[in-house]
Amino acid sequence: MCFNANMSLGLGVIGLVASGITALDKEESTGVRAARAYAILHFSLMEFIQYFAYPVADQCGYGTNLWLSELSTQHISLQALAIMPALATYSSDQLALKKAVVLGAFLSGSFLICNFLPQEWQISNLPSNFIGDLVACLTMGKYHIAYSIGSAYGEWVMYGSLFALALSGYLWKDNKKMANYHFVMALLTLYVPQIFFGTSTGEAAAIYCLYSVPITGSFMPMFKKFFIAPTCAYQNSGDRESVFDSGKR
Repeated sequence: MCFNANMSLGLGVIGLVASGITALDKEESTGVRAARAYAILHFSLMEFIQYFAYPVADQCGYGTNLWLSELSTQHISLQALAIMPALATYSSDQLALKKAVVLGAFLSGSFLICNFLPQEWQISNLPSNFIGDLVACLTMGKYHIAYSIGSAYGEWVMYGSLFALALSGYLWKDNKKMANYHFVMALLTLYVPQIFFGTSTGEAAAIYCLYSVPITGSFMPMFKKFFIAPTCAYQNSGDRESVFDSGKR
């Protein structure tokens, strides 16, 4: 588990390629392709943030570290909007994608608002080493870059993001296979580093982002036959319309 800047850069580039391939999947509607490609792109961008963070790790409060810390804060806040619609595209619910966009936008919007509220506004007084009443900073953990995110209601932002990443797939009809995959992968990459390697929550979150390109690779065209619901109305259709255009797939 000895990670480095070049590894983050390499996974970021791989993610860009994977996002491009997904966006060019002509078998899917524009909305479906956009949701899946954006999910991969979102986490690929975090890899690039981490790549540039290595040379300035622990330089809290100024310069490149401050700028990257603020960028990371907004990036994490947008995770719900990035991942929830992509998960919903594998459901047989004709309106799942549209519902997921609305719910993801609500969650991410609330997280963004929390970023600009007074940081002393917290749900509880429990100490946090990831999101809460903290100085925003990208630090060097035991194995990898670690996040320290300053935000009001840090527990809402943290656990709301975890719900979006690991549990939201269960909201949609016939979506259990995709939801199970992402739930298990989220547990492995978020909690295993803490339990077995003694990392902080902030470092485990960064390790999740490093693994997230392979995780979100499940959105690529070559894996959709495995994850897609057998009863999806558009699975065997040659004319898959976007839910944003027709209200159905």
